Amino acid sequence: MAGKEVIAVKDWACAMSDELGRVVLTINPTEGESIFVLMTSFQAAKMAQELRSPKLVHLSPQ
Repeated sequence: MAGKEVIAVKDWACAMSDELGRVVLTINPTEGESIFVLMTSFQAAKMAQELRSPKLVHLSPQ
């Protein structure tokens, strides 16, 4: 499995696509191009639950 990448996020937006019935998440990192993520409403709800109760993650210096 590939390693996880950490990015600094400047801002983000989330919207429901009526045509697709999907949730579109736009992430604007502090550096680089915007990232667009297309997910189901179930996936978005699961992500929201994880954001409400984040887990402590230890980052090692690189």
